[in-house]
Amino acid sequence: MLAPRAVARAVVIAALVASGSLSLDRLAAQAPGLAPFGEYVSLAVDKAALRERGASSDLLSRIDASAYRYFRLLGRQIAARTCFAFQDVRWRLPNVAVHGDAHLEQFVVTRATYGIEDFDQSGYGPAVVDLVRYAASIHVACRQAKWRCNPDEAVASYFAAYRESLDHMVPSTTPGIVDRLRKSGPESSAAWLALVDSQILPLPDDEAEQDRRGWARFVALATEVHPERPAREYEILRLGRIEIGVGSALEKKILMRTRGPSDAPDDDLILEMRLTTRPTGRECVWRPPNGGSLHVILFTSLLGRRLPDIFGFLPQEQDPTAPEWWVQSWDSGYREFSIDELATQTELNELAADAARQLAGHFWTKFPEPLRQYLRFAQLRAFELVDARARQLAKDLAAEAVTGWERFRSGS
Repeated sequence: MLAPRAVARAVVIAALVASGSLSLDRLAAQAPGLAPFGEYVSLAVDKAALRERGASSDLLSRIDASAYRYFRLLGRQIAARTCFAFQDVRWRLPNVAVHGDAHLEQFVVTRATYGIEDFDQSGYGPAVVDLVRYAASIHVACRQAKWRCNPDEAVASYFAAYRESLDHMVPSTTPGIVDRLRKSGPESSAAWLALVDSQILPLPDDEAEQDRRGWARFVALATEVHPERPAREYEILRLGRIEIGVGSALEKKILMRTRGPSDAPDDDLILEMRLTTRPTGRECVWRPPNGGSLHVILFTSLLGRRLPDIFGFLPQEQDPTAPEWWVQSWDSGYREFSIDELATQTELNELAADAARQLAGHFWTKFPEPLRQYLRFAQLRAFELVDARARQLAKDLAAEAVTGWERFRSGS
């Protein structure tokens, strides 16, 4: 877990921003060129531009086949459009820790845990960013559901749970789909590891050697932090690239299998390495322009998720000035959720409510008691101010994204 001092400092910064003692504009002064409160950006994605950035034919085909996959490309654009839409009330919207790219398929299930993951776009901003992005994902998902899906009902569940979690601490209730997803996955650790192995693709020899050299530096630090874990647990058995995700599909990701606590293959460890995305200075969800991957650790903790068993970061060996690798272990049974696995309205409603409780309820356990009441008042006031407009904006942006997808798939 994060050191108490680091968490305390992060909490103080968040508290000052949320209370208005430290404005986002003053924070932004550290990053010249920061946009005002969002921008009016297009939701159109150019297929040729994606090819130039390295998009594979398989990725383009997957996007062609699904409006939701196209929607997943638009995290930063929708955040910018949301902030732009609420410029008129920006001073009444407290800045808090937000996920920044919350949507249905950010949900992850393991044998022991479940919840929203992927915090690489998280930062400080108005909560309406998460409200709109997640609600819009419901509208897009319902458009391609093969069962009778009512997006307004699920959005209502999401907003109701969000508001309730702002008002008071709400006990977690496991969505019914979690048990079904666990049962549909590999039954044993060996079967799960074999499935993960099948997704690891080869790397060029020179890249693999660079990654192994960098890994030795990571292991040296990890064993210093956790001396109870001998270095042999981190010995690489297999190393390669992996192609997962949609919005992050153009990012380089490495997956490795390491020896784990014993020589038995069933307790081998799976660790993912991905490159940190640098802030451009134009995002309306602000995060520090310095510190690299530390912000992922910070916001994972602030937003109420349990930190991975093994986590950290390391620089790229060939260029220490380049964005660094963020490292995290996968819990056994780790699997990312797909909207195609939804079967009923009840499952969708429960999933939406669970996401709202995580996104809105974190400050009940992360903030000092006197401050919580001020945050509660500010957040509830802001929620009531944006409620109806946020629901409509989510619907409008979902429709715009679907139109963009239709143009995308008709392009060359």
